[in-house]
Amino acid sequence: MVRKLSVALSFLTIIPVNVGVFRNPRELSDAAVFFPLVGGLIGIVFAVTAFYFLLLIPPGPVIVLLFMGTFILTRGLHVDGLADTADGLLGGMKKERALAIMHDSAIGPMGAGAVFLIYLFKYAAINSAGAEFIPLLFFAMPVCGRWSMVLSGASYPPAREGGLGYQFISGLGWRQFLKSSLMGGVLLALTVFYGGAGFIFPVLAGVIFAFAAALLLSFLASRFLGGITGDILGAVNETAEATFVLGAILWLGLISQI
Repeated sequence: MVRKLSVALSFLTIIPVNVGVFRNPRELSDAAVFFPLVGGLIGIVFAVTAFYFLLLIPPGPVIVLLFMGTFILTRGLHVDGLADTADGLLGGMKKERALAIMHDSAIGPMGAGAVFLIYLFKYAAINSAGAEFIPLLFFAMPVCGRWSMVLSGASYPPAREGGLGYQFISGLGWRQFLKSSLMGGVLLALTVFYGGAGFIFPVLAGVIFAFAAALLLSFLASRFLGGITGDILGAVNETAEATFVLGAILWLGLISQI
């Protein structure tokens, strides 16, 4: 258990966890059950930071500072995946060309545009929720994003053989997703506990939106590529975070009009 959590932490963050060499090719897949928990650890750091920063700084700058902190803590892993996915799926006319583009570390206009637009949307959506909800959203977003990665990985096969991404995705299944769901559900229940009963349906709406977006993106990628890649999972994380906030603020806005 500790080993799996350490593997998940070392893979998803820059936290210096010494896991050494993987003992078997599927070790990272087994560690995926702890992805929502790692998201929760990331989330609590930034939720607490947001709470205290908001006592001194307006919401807009706080959100940007937290985005910067998230990028550093995760070494831009998912942002890179989003950029590569946009470049490959929107810039490649054929499967082989798309996979080659995604494998290239250089970022193209589609990738840069996708990163800019999704973070612009996240900023606008979080800011519109109101300062009192910002810490809760920054806790719940990374939980739902990492949880959605496990869902997509369990739902679709890898697009290409070889490498860590192939080993990770091919080893994922519904067993890992169900186990990760126990953690994800408990962590989001904590969001409701601290946010109050009025936050139950915004959280549920956010999860539904996030899962739907994750499955849709994975489905479209799988239709084009014959499966998904590690970059697709990075894009799933970023998309799920954004759509989680969308679902939450849509429900909050609906309630405010009743």
